[in-house]
Amino acid sequence: MEQFNDDKMRLLKIATDLFFRNAANNLEIAITKHPSGFTFNIINLQLKTNFSSEIYLVGQCKCGQRFETDPTFDELYAWLCTNFSAICGRSGLIGGWWDDESFFFFDVVAVISGRENAMLAGRANGEEEIYHPYSNRSIKVPPLPNRYFND
Repeated sequence: MEQFNDDKMRLLKIATDLFFRNAANNLEIAITKHPSGFTFNIINLQLKTNFSSEIYLVGQCKCGQRFETDPTFDELYAWLCTNFSAICGRSGLIGGWWDDESFFFFDVVAVISGRENAMLAGRANGEEEIYHPYSNRSIKVPPLPNRYFND
């Protein structure tokens, strides 16, 4: 019985490694083919391209990572392993994009319905911008008015 459990664990480790390698490989392709940015679904390992006009994407706390160059395969693999629970806990979507300063970003994104809800989620997560995939544009998240900080 112990041998069976050991074999089962080895098989699980191999399957997990293959999944992360396949996901990292697909992310490398997405970065190359979609330099302006993309949304990737970790569940089916495909790009997510169809969003309604009411949907906004909001980055999640402590999941984002900035890269000074194209992330390497090993960096993608490590980021996926580190953030897998957060990715699966939030719709399974990853956002990737280049900023104006030539840094590449990865983040776990939540799908939020409605601009106001997305703005609130963005503020709560400390995000500077939210993303509207239907129009393919980022929207600045304004800071809370000072009246919320007065005692």
